[in-house]
Amino acid sequence: MIPDKFKGLLEILKSKLNMDLSESTGVQCIISEDVKWSRGPSFSIMPYGLELGGVTPSPILNSEPKNKKNCFKFYCSERYGFYRSDIYGVNSTVIETEIHQVEGQSTYSIRFDDDGNAIRAFGVIFENGVPNISCRLEDDGEYWCYEYRYEAARITSMIVYASNSAPGTEIFIERNGENVVGLYFYSKDSEVYIYKV
Repeated sequence: MIPDKFKGLLEILKSKLNMDLSESTGVQCIISEDVKWSRGPSFSIMPYGLELGGVTPSPILNSEPKNKKNCFKFYCSERYGFYRSDIYGVNSTVIETEIHQVEGQSTYSIRFDDDGNAIRAFGVIFENGVPNISCRLEDDGEYWCYEYRYEAARITSMIVYASNSAPGTEIFIERNGENVVGLYFYSKDSEVYIYKV
């Protein structure tokens, strides 16, 4: 069962999954942009979104790679930050595009396949400049909702409500200095890692 605090955000994400690619990019008018590249995903709008999927963020490359197999191309501007990314497949062609949107105190991203169909949407709601809750919604209805816990203005754990796990599971963040080195939850007094460097 999903707590009420997430229901509005999930409804917004459902509506975003009904958008097409041209509709979602229509609001963006970028005068100047910068392009960055990586060999693999580098970031997610959701705090620890990559690590929750077991993925270590890839570093940004110094230049455009000659071989674009499995590369990510990020478009950014001074005003909007990252606003779009193109994901290349094994044949070095774009297989997915992700659009980032900022609306008030919320940030969204919608991922589209190469036919222009929305397949995944993310949303993060901020309070006082820090993430309060976030959700990920797949086009098949699977969802993951997170509520963030803080100590000294730093996320220390998140409470998860997902379609495929026990509601209210707390995932803890393990750090080495500023670097995230693990995400884990407790099962019968044992730490179970979902991400570990």
